Amino acid sequence: MKEQTKEILLTKNNQPIKEICYQDMYLLNDTFDQIQSWTETLSVLNNFFGNRTIPLNKKKIIKEFHANSYTFNAFYQDFLTSTATLEKQIEELKNRPKVRVEKSFAILLDSEGRELYFYKD
Repeated sequence: MKEQTKEILLTKNNQPIKEICYQDMYLLNDTFDQIQSWTETLSVLNNFFGNRTIPLNKKKIIKEFHANSYTFNAFYQDFLTSTATLEKQIEELKNRPKVRVEKSFAILLDSEGRELYFYKD
C-alpha cells in the first residue's frame, strides 16, 4: 500500500499563507541595508545643521555647506531609488499567490493496483 498525505497550510486565523521564499526576504533585507548605510553620513549632516551654538565663520560655513549639499543630494537620490525599489518589492510580495488550502488525503492502492482516495476531515 502506498500512502501520501498533504497538510493544510493555514495561519491561526485560518488565513492562507502567501508564497514567500528566503530570496525575497534577502532582497528586502539588502534594500533595507542600503538605506540604513546612510546612518553615519546623515549624523554628520545632522551635526552640521544642528550646531547653532558656535560663532559663525561665513567662509567655513560656505565650504561646508557646499560639500554637505553634494552629500545630501547623493543621499536623496539614493534614498528615492531605494524606497522605490523597496515599495516595488513589497508590492510584489503582497500580490503573490496564496498557498492553496487542500484537505489532507491518503492514496491507497487496492489489490488490482487502482488508486483509492480517502479524505480526512
